[in-house]
This record gives sequence, structure tokens and C-alpha cells, in this order.
Amino acid sequence: MTNPFINDPFAMVYEAFKNLYPEKDCSCYFDAFDKNEEGDTVYGETLFADDGTMTVGVDVTLNLANAVEIFAHELAHVAVGSDVDHGEEWERAFDAIFQEYNRIGEELFDKHTSVKALNGKTAHK
Repeated sequence: MTNPFINDPFAMVYEAFKNLYPEKDCSCYFDAFDKNEEGDTVYGETLFADDGTMTVGVDVTLNLANAVEIFAHELAHVAVGSDVDHGEEWERAFDAIFQEYNRIGEELFDKHTSVKALNGKTAHK
């Protein structure tokens, strides 16, 4: 699959995750989620299968910024494993992913400061 966006935040978060945890792998998807058994809204999930595979889901109805954060949240679960909840180890993984994401973004945007800089033309509004 080809990604037409040079600044796709989902690709950047996943790249950050893989830079930090190259041995970890998962399948990722968008879906619409229902409420959980407690009645809480579900924005994402990480599924750990018995065969060792992991699947990350992000709610398709979220706005872009929230969906990217949820994606990083779920990837932090992949990084630390199924036995770790939202404690210090998970928090360190989540923070590390976002720090690497920001590093990637700074590097990318140093090269391409805007769409105008990319094509030398006036943007259409």
C-alpha cells in the first residue's frame, strides 16, 4: 500500500514505535467500537492472541489528533506486553514513542517546512 502523505502522523508514530521496538510486530486497523462491559466508551484496543500475534485497533470516529494519540497509546501496550497495565513501564514506553515521534517530525519538517516549500506554488483555499 502506498501512502500519499509525506507527513502522515500514523506512519510517523508507527515508525517511532518500530525504531524503539524493532522486535515487536502487530497488525493495525481502524474500526468503530462499542462501549465496554462497564459502559465506558472504547477508543482503541490491543488484542494479544494465544499464538503471540498482536492487533491494534483505533476508533475510526476520532478526530485525527486524538486518533494518533490513541494509536501511540495502544502501541505502548504492544511494546510492554499483555501483563503490563498503565503503570510506570507502560508510561515510559508511551513517552518514548512520542519523543521519537517528535524527533521524526522535527527531522521531516526541517526538510519540508510547508506544502508551498515542496512545490513552490501558491496554496489553493
